[in-house]
Amino acid sequence: MRFIGRLGAWLALALAGALGLLFSLTTYGHLAQRLAELATGPSRPLAPLALAPPRLLALRLGLGGVALAAGLFLILARSARPAPRRGVRRALRASWRALWQPWRQLALGARAWLGGLLGVVALARLYYAGWYPLNLDELASYDYSVLPGPAVTASVYAYPNNHLLANLLAGAVHGALPQAAPALALRLLPTLGGLLALPLVAAGLLRYLRPAAVLLGLGLFWLSPLPVFYAVAGRGYAWALLATWAGLGAALVLAAPASRSVAGPQRRLAWAVFCGSALAGLYAVPSHLYVVAALGAGLLGALASQADRRRRWRLLHLAGASAVVGVGAALLYAPVGAVSGWPALLANPYVAHTPGPRYWATIGPFLTGTATELLGRPGWSALAWLALTLGTPLGLWLARRLPVPSRQLGWLLYGQLVGWLPLALLQHVYPPARTLLAVLLAFFLLLALLGQAAWLHGAPLMARWKLLCAGRRGALPLAASLVLLYGGYRLYREQRILAERRAEAAALRQAYAWLRGEPLRRIWVLPGGWLLVWHHYALAAGQPRLPLVEVAAPLPVGRPGPVGEVQALPYLPQAPGAPLLFQAGQRVFILPVATHRP
Repeated sequence: MRFIGRLGAWLALALAGALGLLFSLTTYGHLAQRLAELATGPSRPLAPLALAPPRLLALRLGLGGVALAAGLFLILARSARPAPRRGVRRALRASWRALWQPWRQLALGARAWLGGLLGVVALARLYYAGWYPLNLDELASYDYSVLPGPAVTASVYAYPNNHLLANLLAGAVHGALPQAAPALALRLLPTLGGLLALPLVAAGLLRYLRPAAVLLGLGLFWLSPLPVFYAVAGRGYAWALLATWAGLGAALVLAAPASRSVAGPQRRLAWAVFCGSALAGLYAVPSHLYVVAALGAGLLGALASQADRRRRWRLLHLAGASAVVGVGAALLYAPVGAVSGWPALLANPYVAHTPGPRYWATIGPFLTGTATELLGRPGWSALAWLALTLGTPLGLWLARRLPVPSRQLGWLLYGQLVGWLPLALLQHVYPPARTLLAVLLAFFLLLALLGQAAWLHGAPLMARWKLLCAGRRGALPLAASLVLLYGGYRLYREQRILAERRAEAAALRQAYAWLRGEPLRRIWVLPGGWLLVWHHYALAAGQPRLPLVEVAAPLPVGRPGPVGEVQALPYLPQAPGAPLLFQAGQRVFILPVATHRP
């Protein structure tokens, strides 16, 4: 437990020290001014904030006190028993060698197949990073979280999509490259981080799966549209996904049975990665709690089942690590509690609590629709998810010839597949599909794992497949064919959506250019993203904001309206003689308002 205590103290010192320094250098007047500027933006008004001089002072003192206490604890702990630095360095080297050992042992052909997959995935991500227009969430993040500075980013949670870690990192890129385009500031680091992680993830999974299963599971996941886009988007999901990979790898090391127990320094390193990845994921997206809870439950089951004298100590380590993650998350979100108020974290309309009768009446269609969004085929997607959910326990029990580490991987993945649902049901919420990327990952890796078990250990129905595929050597070509067929089909279907997004972005830019050149008093727009988009164009170009006014319904048309007032609509009203002033493709129509509009 000494290590867990030291780990918690180091994390508390780093987090409280960094945030305390940030808010010590930020005056109350500066922060209040920034918040006032945000409150006058074109989006919905900011929720009432809790910021007040006493609360800001309490935040500074609290963070400073935690950092001081953690520092004193580390000094006392070091004087009592110095930490073995060489052991940590040896553990890092040993873990790095162990990570790449399965890759080095692969035949040249298997390396070529997996390398080809990594190349295809990298090209798909770069294509989406450069070709997919910024979505509304990215624009709002950039305008309302990145540009106002790190103090606002770390403390204001009035908008539901303020992914703190991603916005702070985008702010760092913006600070280093102030003339960079918003897309570069938002997408540079998640794209680079995801690309660097591709070979690490593939190499790590080779310790538990055969090359064909790795190619199949990773290929199906990495070439699905949601993972491709959110791996490069300037949001928190890319970082949460990387945290999922790191947490899964650490949990596999910690769940190793006593007969395969790794050295003490490597186990300590795994605990550090487990806690650090959990905190990074929770700071990236709060819904990463689903992943952390499932990994914690899987570890609890694995450690409790070990017939080992140190089982009790390992369970105490898990309890201590859980406390470290809880305290660290509270420190990370302490500025939000001081400035926005703790209820702001729960006031997200995307995961709002739904009353019981209405929730239970609609949860079935929600699950079916979510499965369709993740897997792509209406009806069949929900059946596939249900079949894998019910069949995985039986499949893992029957596949007793699988190595123990592979079965442990299967059970941890099964926790990700189903663990989120009880939590969502208890909360009475509808998690968006983009928050369930770990569920999609678990689905495809479990599919590959069970397929490997059936292929290698003789389900009789697989014999003809083996004959057709030239024995086991045909597993890699077969897996690659399935990946290319599925991934190519899904990404091809997405090109229509991508083309629509680009056409809409081009139409909005054309309409903005026309509106900018007209002497207008008011521009009426329907609720939605046009206010955010046109405000972003003005902000990025350093121009005054357009006089945009949001209206709940289309204004009457048919007669010329007051001079200098127009309305922008996504469709042409079917009114006889409606005067059309400007049209941008088939996306934006601009007309004068009616004369009797106040």
